Amino acid sequence: MDIKILFLILVPLGTAFLIPFIDLINAKLRRFFVLLGILLESYLIISIIINNYQSLKSGDFFLQYYLGGWQPPIGISLAMDALSLVFAVITALSLFLIVIYSIGYIGHHEGKYYVLYFLIAAASMGAILTADMFNIYVFIEMLTITSGALIGFKRSQEASAAAIKYLIYNVLAGLLFFLGVLLIYFNLGTLNMADISQHFASLESGIQLFITAIFLTAILIKMGVFPFLFWLPKSYDTAPSPVTAVLSGVLSKVYLYIFIRIFWTVIGFKTLEALNLNILLLDLALFSSFLGHLFALQSDNIKRLLGYSSIGHIGMITAVIMLNTEAGFYGGILHIISHMFMKAGLFVACGYLLQYTRSHAYRDFKGVGIRNRSVFVAFIALLLSMIGMPPLLGFASKWYVLMAFLEARSYFGAFIVIFGSLTAVIYYLRYIAKGFEEIKLTEDDLKEEIYSRPLLSVLYREKIVSFITYAYTAIIIGFGLGFRFFDLPLRMSIESVMNVERYIELVLGG
Repeated sequence: MDIKILFLILVPLGTAFLIPFIDLINAKLRRFFVLLGILLESYLIISIIINNYQSLKSGDFFLQYYLGGWQPPIGISLAMDALSLVFAVITALSLFLIVIYSIGYIGHHEGKYYVLYFLIAAASMGAILTADMFNIYVFIEMLTITSGALIGFKRSQEASAAAIKYLIYNVLAGLLFFLGVLLIYFNLGTLNMADISQHFASLESGIQLFITAIFLTAILIKMGVFPFLFWLPKSYDTAPSPVTAVLSGVLSKVYLYIFIRIFWTVIGFKTLEALNLNILLLDLALFSSFLGHLFALQSDNIKRLLGYSSIGHIGMITAVIMLNTEAGFYGGILHIISHMFMKAGLFVACGYLLQYTRSHAYRDFKGVGIRNRSVFVAFIALLLSMIGMPPLLGFASKWYVLMAFLEARSYFGAFIVIFGSLTAVIYYLRYIAKGFEEIKLTEDDLKEEIYSRPLLSVLYREKIVSFITYAYTAIIIGFGLGFRFFDLPLRMSIESVMNVERYIELVLGG
């Protein structure tokens, strides 16, 4: 057993609960304590990689921890294979960067913000590492409540309305997920994912279909895939930029992980095929991607545009994974990594640039590139990566997604990849051109602009926010040039997904 995987959950959870007590002692210590918590989380991830480097190279990597010492299927266990390691690493890295960014961005109610943030970090790690279906539900509900509170963090009427809408959809999804968990327990008498995987095929086809449909509906709502996509863009528009970076960059990827884990490890892709759900889901995902890019094309609000763009990319990722081929998983997981850094980077860049605008509307984006050239250049690089321009990371991931569709002779899927890139050229270039337009500000305009951006009035805050934007841009450029770095972890992840029998043996056999 390796207790470090337990501490990946306990460290952010403990940090969240201790922050209010730190505030009571001395509020100035809060930032030091926040940094300590996220650095300790990063240390745990790095030490796991270093200590298990040989098993990673040989493809035998697997860690497990039994809560209370009770072995599965009776006890609850945490399990980390290659797939969960990849998701844990990219989640921890993105959360680390967003925490640093938040120190430079969040002004009022910073203590409350960090409590919610670290609860999200704990729930994200818990959802990735747990081997128990009920605990996935618990962590999903933690994510829903904490992210809903962050969406309404500004306490404006629009933010409150968006948070309520978000909670309605996501609580409904959580209830459906809980119903699926109950049905599994009543029919199989177990909640351990490996144990369920062994016996799910023995259920009657009608019960299999009902349980599968419930889980599908719940997770499609969480991911924002058609027909459950209309709650998402409003949430991105009203939330602070660090929150939208978490929603799009982290939470959507956690739900993709849950999607893969449930429908390949627990229920099994063969069940989806037997129930004729695989083709339906593939078509829904492709149509969702098409709609996302189409809505982004007509959007006149930069944050909503990025939200609709996320719908397009999540739909494309879901579709290519549904091909159930090695090429599909290679392209899909690589684009999950790529999209996590691209979209989080875009939202943190927006958080800087939108301090210089009256609103998020297209007309008010005029001239921001002239006044903030270096950050705007980084913003452009991230946009070009989203489009799929070489040699950026977005090009490499989109290329493998396109090749996977062509290899599977899914020509509509290949069309969606190309369509998404071409429409992205149009809707992103509009904002790039608008940002470089000349603008003449009157004295009243300057006063209103300065009043509207008090958060970056301190020089060190501005430096931190801009630095994190550059960091995300450097990741996209660096890994775009060296995307082969991901080859080994991607192939190990594919093996973890496709070789379900090995996962069952390791979880149940120790």
